[in-house]
Amino acid sequence: MNLSLKMAMAGGNHSVTYLDYRNYMDPLWDNLSQEADTLMPTDTKGFYETARTLRNVFLPIIVIIGLTGNTVTIVVFISTHMKKSSATAFLATLAFVDNVFLVALFTTWFDGSVSNIIKTEGVCQLLVYVTYVTSFLSIWYVVGFTAERYIAICHPFRAPIVCSRFREKIYVIILAVVAGVLYNYALWTTSVVELNGVYRCGYKFKYMSLLEKVTWIDTIITMIIPFLLILLMNIKVVCKAAAFHRKRKHCLKPTDSFNSSISRSKSRALRSKPQMRVTRTLVLVSTTFLVLNLPSHVRRLYTLIIYTTTQQETEIAMYHYLLQEITQLLYYSTFSVNFFLYALYGKHFQSSLLLMIKSIRYRICCRKSHIHLSRTPSAKGVLLSASNSRLISMELKQDIKFTLSKGK
Repeated sequence: MNLSLKMAMAGGNHSVTYLDYRNYMDPLWDNLSQEADTLMPTDTKGFYETARTLRNVFLPIIVIIGLTGNTVTIVVFISTHMKKSSATAFLATLAFVDNVFLVALFTTWFDGSVSNIIKTEGVCQLLVYVTYVTSFLSIWYVVGFTAERYIAICHPFRAPIVCSRFREKIYVIILAVVAGVLYNYALWTTSVVELNGVYRCGYKFKYMSLLEKVTWIDTIITMIIPFLLILLMNIKVVCKAAAFHRKRKHCLKPTDSFNSSISRSKSRALRSKPQMRVTRTLVLVSTTFLVLNLPSHVRRLYTLIIYTTTQQETEIAMYHYLLQEITQLLYYSTFSVNFFLYALYGKHFQSSLLLMIKSIRYRICCRKSHIHLSRTPSAKGVLLSASNSRLISMELKQDIKFTLSKGK
C-alpha cells in the first residue's frame, strides 16, 4: 500500500489516533533495539526524536487541560441559567464528546509511550471506533451551533421554530446516531497483531481496497464539507451583523410602515447585546476551530493527492512525519481550547461561572455553619448560626442579581 495513502488514513483529520501512533510515530526502531541507532541516518533520527518529544510533552498537557476545561464547561452549561440559552445543547454535548476523544487520545499516548496496555481484540477496535465517532461529532456539532447562529442572525423570523431547544436536542441525537452507524466499519476492519513482542492495532490487509475509498469519503464529510459550511456561514453572519450596525449608525429609517416594522424587528434581534455577544463568541469558537484544523486539512489532502496522482510507492521524507505530528497537535488542541474562549469572550459564560463559584462558596459556608451549630448547641449558638446563614444567603442573592445583570 502506498505510504502516502497510509499517512492520510492514519493521520486523518478525524485522527485514528491509535493507528496514527502505531503505524508512524511509535518508536519502531526502539523495538528493534540499538541496531536502529546505527541504521537510521543522523538527520532522519533528529526529525523522529523531535516529533516523539513534541508528542510526549505536549499531548498529555493538551489532554489534562482539555479534560479540566471541558468538565467545567459541562457543569456551567447544565447547572446554571445558561441551560436555557441558545445552542446550549450543541455546546454542552460538544464538551462531553471532546472529553471522550481526549480520554481515548490519552489511552493511545500511554499505550504507545509509557506501557503497552492494549493487547486484546475488542479494546483496539473500540478505541478506533470511539475516535472516529467523537471526532466526527465534534466537527458536526461545531457546524450545528454555527448554523444556529446563522439562522438567528440572517433569518431571525425562522429562528424560534428551527432553533428551539427541543429541536437542538433532536439534532444532537440524530448526529450521534448517524456517526455511530457510519463508522461501524472501524469495528471489523482493524485487529491486534504482535510485532517483536509488542502488540499493535492496525488495519486488516484484506480491507485495504475498501479503506482507500473510505478515506476519501471520510475526507469529504469530515473536512471539505464542514470547512466550507462553517466558513461560508461565518462570513454571512459577520457581513449581516456589520450591515445592520452600519444602518443603525447612519440612522437609516424606511419610509414604508410595513418595511419599517420588519426592519425594526430585525434590528432588535441584531442589536440585542446578549444576542450579539453570543454571536461573537460562537463565531470566534468556530473560526478558531477552522484555523487549528487547517494545517491538518492541508497535510492530509496533500498526501491523498500524491497517492492519487502517482499511484505508486512514494518515499516520504522523515520531516513529513514531524510536520504530521505538529499538525496533529494543533488538531488535538481544538478539543481543549473552547473553555478558554468561552471564559475570555463569553459574557454569559463568565457570569454563569462566577455564579457557580459563589454558589459553591455559599454551600461550603453553610456546611461550616451547621458544623459549628452541632458543636455549640446553646440557644446563643443557634441564633448566631441562623444569623450567619441569613447573611450568607442575602449576600448570595445580591451576588446573583449583580452577576445576572452584568451578563445581560
